[in-house]
Amino acid sequence: MSKLINQPIELTVEDNFPVFFHFHRPYQIKYILQHWREVGQWWLGEPELFVYQVSTNRAWCELHYLPALERWVLYRLGDC
Repeated sequence: MSKLINQPIELTVEDNFPVFFHFHRPYQIKYILQHWREVGQWWLGEPELFVYQVSTNRAWCELHYLPALERWVLYRLGDC
């Protein structure tokens, strides 16, 4: 089961990969399960984003990075 969060987060990046973030409690990223780039509907003004599905010490998560805004978003949080 997963929960839609869609909230901005502060994320620590090392060697161009996410490693740690805090959302009510600390999450250490153990594995990047999948990652891809989504262009969005540019004709509607949707920004490009990078999607990371990760496994952490607490749950699996879907993180979005919006390079135009230099912002990380915790999009979805799931059970381990």
